[in-house]
Amino acid sequence: MPEGLTFEEATRYPSVVETALRVLREVGVRPGQTLLVSGASGGVGSAVLQIARERGVTVMGTAGAANQDCLRRLGALATTYGEGWAERVRRLGRVDAALDMAGAGVLRDLVELTGDPCKVFSIADLGAPDHGVRFSFFGAAGSMPDALAEATDLVTRGKLHIPVEQSYPSRRSRRPTSTAGRGMRGGGG
Repeated sequence: MPEGLTFEEATRYPSVVETALRVLREVGVRPGQTLLVSGASGGVGSAVLQIARERGVTVMGTAGAANQDCLRRLGALATTYGEGWAERVRRLGRVDAALDMAGAGVLRDLVELTGDPCKVFSIADLGAPDHGVRFSFFGAAGSMPDALAEATDLVTRGKLHIPVEQSYPSRRSRRPTSTAGRGMRGGGG
């Protein structure tokens, strides 16, 4: 367990970090480019923002109104999702690559914003292939053996924080699935 992580953070750490690093590899964003993360306030989305930013990528993120400050604290240019979101993103700047973390029916707009379906990757929308977009489930095969070493270095240097909004005793093990996927609240994940 990396030093500085709570037990709760450490339990999320392997799957969240491996998925974040894998999707960054898949989308192929490079230093100096801009990455848009749709649904950026969840665990994987927030990890993607932090890792990409540390690699010299400008990051943008969409999330609900309650999570805008959280995204900004992670170094993202932030905007809300919902009607008119793509136009708000255009006002923030160009988009070189995009990740769909939420499956909110945004792939057509992400392809339009990047200009190329090969520059978009989704872990959340099963209809991605219909748009020419690559898709893989969160935590699916294709693990990266060096992912945890890279992430441990980032955590140790204070460059990656794995937020946990709530934890539950094992006797309430069904509760986490009912709150998962809601995004962070006030810095949680």
